[in-house]
Amino acid sequence: MELVDPLSRQRAVLGGRVTALYGPLTRYLPQAWGALYHATNFQPVVQAVQETMGRGLRPALRRALQPQPALVASFHPMLNHVAADVVTPGTPLVTVITDWIDFHRAWTDRRVSRVICPSEAACRLCLRRGVPQEQLSCGNGLPIHPRFPEAIRRYPSRALARRVLGLRPHARTVLLVGGGDGTEPLRTYARALAQSPLDLQVLAVCGRNEPLARRIRADNHDGVHVYGFVHNMPELMLASELLITRAGPGMIAEGLACGCPLLLTGRLPGQEEANVEEVLRRRLGWFTPRPRQLVEAVTRWYGKPAPDREADQARARAAGNPDRAFEIAEQFARLAVPSDGGARA
Repeated sequence: MELVDPLSRQRAVLGGRVTALYGPLTRYLPQAWGALYHATNFQPVVQAVQETMGRGLRPALRRALQPQPALVASFHPMLNHVAADVVTPGTPLVTVITDWIDFHRAWTDRRVSRVICPSEAACRLCLRRGVPQEQLSCGNGLPIHPRFPEAIRRYPSRALARRVLGLRPHARTVLLVGGGDGTEPLRTYARALAQSPLDLQVLAVCGRNEPLARRIRADNHDGVHVYGFVHNMPELMLASELLITRAGPGMIAEGLACGCPLLLTGRLPGQEEANVEEVLRRRLGWFTPRPRQLVEAVTRWYGKPAPDREADQARARAAGNPDRAFEIAEQFARLAVPSDGGARA
């Protein structure tokens, strides 16, 4: 495996510098991100941005695609167009959309061989934006790490997963996450849950935000277990009955695969707004942006009869797809051009 990041070499404002601002902008100025998202979500603007970025990206990407690969797959809305400009004729080019329901116009390019969509809603949006039906592949769910199906098979019960993690095996357990950078006010949510009348185990994952993790540990709330950046997210989800998260598509896909009803604490303006609407429409969870709403929703859910809670978890599990990454990989294998064994994908 060879890793190349063409965007990291960009000096233009619309290159690596803007992509580097994504994390801080969405964390501290989400409304500014929403304004930027909506202002650029028009085809003429998309074309202008792609042309500007493409000047620097095309040479780097052309070098990265030598020798000729058996297939090129894009998981980035700003790279699929540049790849279409430089890919050798006859080499399949596939776009895998990694937003769940709604997505920016930059994702779609009619020149690609196939667009793999995570939902029927995404397929319908592609059709409205002019992608031919024969180029679309409509599936269920986004690709998640192969460790998830492995862990699901390994831990048939939540009590078993809790024992392995050193937790109380039969305690009410919720998972509180804020993304890789700890973007949500996890400390406020953790405090609210710890001070609720419920006897809860709260698993708070702070990602790379170590100062936040230290502050929550210093609060010393009973029942709150604090983690930094973790590599055992499947086990943490399988130990938990509820997932508390922002409405990011990746975390939603992982939570549903593990059968966790969702408590969505925030949504990024733009593509994540539709995620909240879909979760509510399909009764996969609730939107609880304020700590009081979150505590009320958790209390209400644990007050349900056990069969109703199990039905909620079964509905979430049915909406997930832990094997989606393998399904997409199989499509790649079918689309890849025949090679003599030396071609790359």
